[in-house]
Amino acid sequence: MKHTDEVVLLLTTAVVVMVGCTSPELQPVDIYPEDSCAQCRMAVSDRSFASEIITGDREVLKFDDLGCLETYRKNNPQTKIRAMFVSDYEKKTWLPFEKSVIVKTGIMTPMGSGKIAFVDSLNALAFAKAHPPDARSHNESTCAAGCCSG
Repeated sequence: MKHTDEVVLLLTTAVVVMVGCTSPELQPVDIYPEDSCAQCRMAVSDRSFASEIITGDREVLKFDDLGCLETYRKNNPQTKIRAMFVSDYEKKTWLPFEKSVIVKTGIMTPMGSGKIAFVDSLNALAFAKAHPPDARSHNESTCAAGCCSG
């Protein structure tokens, strides 16, 4: 084998190894029947309201209500967060927290926060208008993902 062939082979091997070692974009983890909320310990039974945090150690913390996610973040500021995902209320598909629109509504969520996530801001506002919070809930009617984080 010629010297240039060895160099090309070595460089090709190095590129393949480096590509294989890069970490893929973090993805949400499925919800399973045995999963419980990291905050309230209730079962994560309705995907419509689910959310999760992936920590710096790649531990996945699952939540049954956006209110639980907010409380957990408030009570655990030392948690290193690599990614957060919420379930789109309408499609029941995961979306990155920072790309979600979270609204406070009058519908019953697992722990009573009334907060639900949407991928589309127009749908979120229309839903919040059609299902306003009742007098017992606090006065936050709508917000973007960043302001609901506690």
